This record gives sequence, C-alpha cells and structure tokens, in this order.
Amino acid sequence: MEIMINNYPVDIVLEKEKTVDDVVVSISEWIKQKNLILSGILIDGEEYLINAIPDLLIENINIINCLVQSKSDIVYETVNEAILYCDRVIDVLQDIEDEPMNTDELDDLVSGIEWLQELFSTVSNLLGINLDDVKYRDSSVSDYVKSLDELRQRIAKFLSEMGDNGEINIDDSIFMNIREIFNIFLVSDEMKRLIIDSIDSPDVLINSLKDIKEHLPEQKTILESAAISYQSGNDKQGMEQLLSFINFMFHYTRTCYQISPVFDISLKDIIIDEESLEEKNRELQILLNETFEIMENNDMISLADILEYEIAESMENLEQYIELLLEKIIR
Repeated sequence: MEIMINNYPVDIVLEKEKTVDDVVVSISEWIKQKNLILSGILIDGEEYLINAIPDLLIENINIINCLVQSKSDIVYETVNEAILYCDRVIDVLQDIEDEPMNTDELDDLVSGIEWLQELFSTVSNLLGINLDDVKYRDSSVSDYVKSLDELRQRIAKFLSEMGDNGEINIDDSIFMNIREIFNIFLVSDEMKRLIIDSIDSPDVLINSLKDIKEHLPEQKTILESAAISYQSGNDKQGMEQLLSFINFMFHYTRTCYQISPVFDISLKDIIIDEESLEEKNRELQILLNETFEIMENNDMISLADILEYEIAESMENLEQYIELLLEKIIR
C-alpha cells in the first residue's frame, strides 16, 4: 500500500497498523509535528472526511492519499470566504430600493454575522493576535466585532417583534469596514509568521515557483485592469481584480518564505541589478501596505496610480528573480 500526502508519495514506515483508522492515527502525529492539519483522506480515489473514516483493512487498499492543509492556508481560505461574503451582503444592501429584505433574508444575515464573529475568534487565535490591539481607522478591530454583534441583536429583536409589516435600516459601511480588516489580515506580519511555520515539501515549492513564473505576465494585466476599473468608477470590479492579485501575492509570499528553510538558500543571495530578492519582496510588501492605507482613505485616484505604476513597475523584473532562484534550486 502506498501512502501519499496531497498527491505526493511520502516515506512513512507502517508497523502494527491494520486498518485505515490506524494509519490515519499514525500519520496524524507526523502531520502535527509539521504544524499541518489533516482535512480529509482519499482511499483509492474516494474522498472521506476525518470524522467519517471507514473501517477498512489496509491489505485491501492500494493508495491512501492524505489531504493536508497548513494553518496559513486555512486562515487564508477562510478569510477569503469572509471577504466574498461581505461583498455579497454589500451588493444586496446597495440593491435594495423599494423592496426591503424579507424575514428569510434577515434570518440568513443574522446567521452570516454570527459566522463572521466566530471567524474573527478563530483567525485571531491562529494568527496569535489580540483584536483589542489591532487598529483600523480610529477604532480597534474588537470594536468593529462589537458593532457586528449590536447589528445582529438589532436584527434579531426586529424579527421577534415585527408584525406583518416592518422595515429595518442596515448600513452597509460595517461590512465594508469588516471586508477591509480581513484584507489587512492577509498581509499582516502575523500572517507572514504563520506562513513561515507552514512548510511544504520541496516538490510542492518547486512547482509553486514554476506556477508563479508562468502567471506573472497575467498579474501585470490584472493590475492594469484594476487601475482602469477604479479610474472609471467601477469600484466593485476593481476590488474583484485587486483580490485576485492579492491571492497571487499570498501564493508568491508563502512560497518565498519557505525557500530558505527547505533549500538553505538565502533570498539575499538572489541578486539582479544590485537588488536582492529579499529587498524586492520588502519593497512589494511596503507597496501593498500603502495600497490598503489608500483604500482605507477611499482615495481611488491614488489607488489606481499605485496599482498601475508603482506595484506594476516593482514587479517588472520579478520573473528574472524566479528564474535565478529555480536555477539555484535545481542545479
């Protein structure tokens, strides 16, 4: 029987394991040591959740493929879901004119707010941050979470007291603020540390670098398109394009932070035109931080400029850095 993790064969010696459950228990210990999380398994191609592993003898199985995620991946995916949810709520609230939200929609909104509250707790624990200490605009993040709870209570009270008629006013600004806070989480120092602690296999990192190199030209186009969207007043489309770029930068950053511990290669030694990849990445991070500050100030002209000119210019020779890095790794 072959043991795989995320489709990659791994050298794990089985001893007294007789069932799939025995194997999962053994592998789980190894996965915990790597600071990873087991999210599911494939048994000869059929997927099972961790809490629903079948009682099968391993002598009848060819391949057990463990589906593993790092803590940083889980945070990133969850935060992205929250951002997309906020976008959907904002769209609904902005489209409401003469037709108020019905009780089913309001019930769904209450459930969504409860999910956001739980998510803040989970994400802050995984990132190791105190929401009282993180500031956005003139308040702490915990203040925004309290505002969410106040809105939830107000909607719940309205639903319990309303008769056949009634209407409740909901300001979409709270969801705009929450969305931006989650975007800030994605580029925070705490997120970087979590990425560093979440190590992939060498094969995965090499493939990630190749994938990054292949899609770099596409990202430059996305930046230009996002700038045009913001310049033409299409903020929603601009946000979607910007989020796509942030997704790419997360993948890129996550890969770069793992290069040194896995391959013993310092990004300081990857130099083009007297600038190291470490310096290049620091420059890009500063520009991303400035981007979120500009978004916070709602300065769409400056936002378009930094996307189209400064970030795009900084990424101009990034492909050369990736080529040099791959040469050092694969040589």
